[in-house]
Formats: sequence, structure tokens, C-alpha cells
Amino acid sequence: MKYILSFILLIFIQSDWIENIEKSISRINQKGKLKNEFEKKDKDGKTIFKKYSAGKETKSNVQYKYGELIDIDISFYENEKLVFAEIIYGKDVLIYKREKRKDEPYAVLIENITYFKSKNEGIKKTRKIKIFEDSDIEKLKNELKKVEFKTEKIGEKEYQNLKEKYNRIKKINKK
Repeated sequence: MKYILSFILLIFIQSDWIENIEKSISRINQKGKLKNEFEKKDKDGKTIFKKYSAGKETKSNVQYKYGELIDIDISFYENEKLVFAEIIYGKDVLIYKREKRKDEPYAVLIENITYFKSKNEGIKKTRKIKIFEDSDIEKLKNELKKVEFKTEKIGEKEYQNLKEKYNRIKKINKK
């Protein structure tokens, strides 16, 4: 009985911090004011960077648009203490070490949601669907919403990787 109560309490506490992060994300998305925006183009496509501020919290959004192969949207949410969320959604090309066969997908439609309670504790939820040459992307987007997330606990190493990626993206803005 004691173990059952501990498990229920653990689930309740974990869902509480996740719910708080989701509320913060919603607040930033609704009330955030655009503070910075720029577009970087090259011969293959473009990168669009936008930064929003809602008090002491910020959202940095990067969109990579490279033809039919890559159309990814990445959002980082940050407060004074840490980058508390990363949300990735879009189409990403698959790279094969050999020539791709006709019956293999050329890309994936992906949704990754990463939340951090602290620099040492977080979760990552992922779902994806394969994209083939004759796929209807809009139909796949609806199908992706029906796919259940695969969830894993993550820690300090994953936070450091996320922070490094975020810092690299912030540097794009300064070039």
C-alpha cells in the first residue's frame, strides 16, 4: 500500500511541474511581444529567427525552410534560471549512407517536446511518421496528431546538449 501511494504521489508531482511548464509556454505564446526578427538566406533556403519576450520569460523561434526536404520549426522557452522547454515540429530529411531505395522514406514528420524541471531533470516526448515520395503531407500532419508520444526521462547531459544547441542558434542572430 505504501508503494502505491508513493507511486501516485510521484505521478502527481511530476504532472504538476509539467503542467506549470505548459502554462508558461501558453502564456508566452499568447502575451509575448516580438523583440527581434531576422531572416538569413542562402542558395538552398532560408532561416527565420524570432525572439519574443513576456516579462522574465522568452521564446526564441527558428524556422529552417530548405525546399521540399526540410521545413522545421524549433522553439526554445527560457526564464531567468534555465531553458525550460524546446519544441520541434516539422519535416526533416533522412540521410542514407547508401543510395535510397524507392520504397524507403525520404524524410520524417517529427514532433519533439522537451521539458526541464531543472538542469538535472526533464522529460522528452517524441512522435514521428515516415514521409514517402507520394505522401500527402497535410494528411500525415493529421495522422501524426494521432500517434502516441514515446516519453523518456532525461537529465543533466541532455540539458547541456540542449543549452549548447540553443547557444549556437542564438549566435546566428549575432552574425
